[in-house]
Amino acid sequence: MSGWRRKVFDAPGLTQAPPGQYLEKVARRWKRKIYVTSSGYDDIGKVLDSMGVTFEPFAGTYDCDLLFVNCGTGDHLNPEELRSFVHAGGCLYASDLTSSLIMSAFAGAFRFSGNGNPGQVAANVVDDELRQVVGDKTDIHFDLSGWAVLEGCQGQTLVEAARRSPYAGRPLMVEVAHGEGAIFYTSFHNRAQASKQEKVLLQLLVLKQISASSKTTVAQAGQSLGISLGALQRNPN
Repeated sequence: MSGWRRKVFDAPGLTQAPPGQYLEKVARRWKRKIYVTSSGYDDIGKVLDSMGVTFEPFAGTYDCDLLFVNCGTGDHLNPEELRSFVHAGGCLYASDLTSSLIMSAFAGAFRFSGNGNPGQVAANVVDDELRQVVGDKTDIHFDLSGWAVLEGCQGQTLVEAARRSPYAGRPLMVEVAHGEGAIFYTSFHNRAQASKQEKVLLQLLVLKQISASSKTTVAQAGQSLGISLGALQRNPN
């Protein structure tokens, strides 16, 4: 479940204020049960911790509202159960090497084409809500080779590789509706070398997932956690 806790954030300008009576009411209204798989190459749990979002470890069941699947997790996930979870209204976060899992669970919804190389990728922020916070452009650093290159999807692109990139036009972060729920997939993820702006993007993606589950805006989802989007500082590119 998401709940307010006093936290010091590791992304620039991301602050929490005591929620007060109004925000406490909002938070109670938008409480969500959240499961997170064991970490691998990714540790999205650290991003959730930095935002004061409480969660439980994934234990093989799908009786939650939001499920976060780490890249390289050792946990077993059943594609059919995963598809049923999202179709019934669940929200799924998946990153990088979960590509084979989501292709199996959501046939035809995602198209991948090979593996990417390490290095800096110039990117355009396409989604309006994300762009209002981080700006139009950013750089994504892939520190390892073999990351899954997304060619396209049956959904909305949130962040895409810029024209001057070797992956020009390829989606790097997307949202795909399925039944009553949604899948949020990102080619990059939380790691020790993540830049401040990448961390902000991942935190915003968490808010976007909570907002989709709660049928609210990202700003309202942030407000339910005591997070001010206006305090997120735009990093120069």
